[in-house]
Amino acid sequence: MNIQLKQAGSEQLDTIMDVYIRCKKDLYEKGLLQWNDQYPSRDYFKEEMNDGNLYVLMVNDKVAGSVTLNDWQSPEWSEIPWKLANEWVIHALFLDPLQQGNGLGKVFIEKCEELAREKGFESIRLDAYSRNTGANSLYEKMGYEYRGSVYFTSKPEGHQEYHCYEKALTL
Repeated sequence: MNIQLKQAGSEQLDTIMDVYIRCKKDLYEKGLLQWNDQYPSRDYFKEEMNDGNLYVLMVNDKVAGSVTLNDWQSPEWSEIPWKLANEWVIHALFLDPLQQGNGLGKVFIEKCEELAREKGFESIRLDAYSRNTGANSLYEKMGYEYRGSVYFTSKPEGHQEYHCYEKALTL
């Protein structure tokens, strides 16, 4: 199996949206209301792509997932007692439900970590919807340390808590 993390190109935007919509529908069916029509959206993906921050996980030359990697941090994160510096941030990571359950999520995160190291970052930060037990469990198994919770008031009532994690990247 050929697996690569590559910068997304404009020709992939429709495919990224198709995979994202499948993922969002799958999460919704599981009662996980972590995404809405505002975030992430086609405009969000297009903007991040134009800024060079949108990446795709390619499995055998097909888009299996997408992630935004940059240094932007949500204002809500300012209250978190972070311990590490020189960080890169993972946003809006998703993997096609048709590709889940075979260890590809772990490989996806490892590819993000490899790229962060290549770019000289010493740590990674991210947040995960508190009720998404699969995502939280994966991050913790991969050595991400829980630093606290934030609440996004833009999310529906009862779906606002997100867990913040960080991990040191040994160079």
